[in-house]
Amino acid sequence: NTVNSYITLVTYTTSGLTQVAIDTLTATTYRSVNYEVTMTSGKSYHSTDIKLIHDGASTWMTQYSDIYTGSSLGTFSSDISGGSLRLLFTPTNSSTTVKMLRKPIPV
Repeated sequence: NTVNSYITLVTYTTSGLTQVAIDTLTATTYRSVNYEVTMTSGKSYHSTDIKLIHDGASTWMTQYSDIYTGSSLGTFSSDISGGSLRLLFTPTNSSTTVKMLRKPIPV
């Protein structure tokens, strides 16, 4: 689902409690990315924003404006693996749907 040439809706549903890569971008194409994230698990909801940048070898990210009903539905981190910039997610519930508006910025 492309909103315009760069903004994309990404959806991922977890099926366990282990860390998973919920989004990947080619690191040589994109330097940074902003995510607007909404998570759902049953009747629990969690929304957050993430900014992510890399230098080709390491990543830095900040997560802000967390708001949720009840408690957090998971944690985020990032890395570079095989030339891909990856957004990683570790859910607190085994079945969590994550929907993100991805806004990457080209190199």
